[in-house]
Amino acid sequence: MDEERINAALSRATDTHRVVIGSGVISSVDDLFSQCFGDKPAVVIADENTFQIAGSRVQQQLASGGRKLIAPFIFPGQPVLYADFQNVLKVESLLRENEAIPVAVGSGTLNDLTKLAAHRCGRPYMVAATAASMDGYTAFGAAITHEGFKQTFACAAPYAVLADLEILAHAPAKMTASGYADLLGKITAGADWIIADALEVELIDRRAWSLVQDSLRAWTANPELLQSQDQETMGLLVEGLILTGLAMQAMQSSRPASGSEHQFSHLWEMQESAHGAVSHGFKVGLGSIASASLYERLLARDLSQLDIPAICRAWPTRAQVLSVTALWW
Repeated sequence: MDEERINAALSRATDTHRVVIGSGVISSVDDLFSQCFGDKPAVVIADENTFQIAGSRVQQQLASGGRKLIAPFIFPGQPVLYADFQNVLKVESLLRENEAIPVAVGSGTLNDLTKLAAHRCGRPYMVAATAASMDGYTAFGAAITHEGFKQTFACAAPYAVLADLEILAHAPAKMTASGYADLLGKITAGADWIIADALEVELIDRRAWSLVQDSLRAWTANPELLQSQDQETMGLLVEGLILTGLAMQAMQSSRPASGSEHQFSHLWEMQESAHGAVSHGFKVGLGSIASASLYERLLARDLSQLDIPAICRAWPTRAQVLSVTALWW
């Protein structure tokens, strides 16, 4: 892992100040909490699954130094926890009853729920990761479904992130695959940004681009080693996911990490109740395959032969698009 690069990214970050990655670092969670929040009380936010995996140890470590703790808030393990605004309100309600700093123990959903709830209460939070399943740990904003639509709510990223490679390496394989797919999606996201830059729609920020794209090949080089629970390879995956989040944080935009492949995911997430819960990364992975295929078809064409005026004349009207869309629903 490139600690120097992570620290350089942190120096430019707006919200996140500490990132601790390593094997067995869960034992230092109280030290990290003290460095960031002093002697303030803490409250663990988890679900039944993540509390069993790591939350109980986080609770014990925080209590070991005599810190005041609020009883942990634990969501049911089943059904699968969903990043819904009503769940945000549940966490918010707890936080408004005290002044404790929330410590999210989990991955994407628990991080986003805690992130927005803490923001709405005007306080910072930290997260102890349980799976390398997405790039949102250090990203600004929380992706929450509200009134039937997946929305990114503006809110601060965590003040501190702790990622224990031993825990992450033993996370369910499908969660690791989800994180790998989310990171692999930066290939098509980068291609989309190049086009946006060329069209002067959204110019490339060189620092944010570098954080995500410079090491992308190395981060995604050995997926088979992730299957064998290799901690060094897991460290590279986590590094990529965290630096991607820091790039989004620095830009206050998801552009460094998200392109057309994420639009597939967001559409499916709004249809979740009809299709069952599927991980964000899985949907991004499918979107990445579709977007990459489209790029291959585009690059195979001789664009110099395009009749732009004729194409514009043939473009369907809004009414025509809506009439076709209605058939799908």
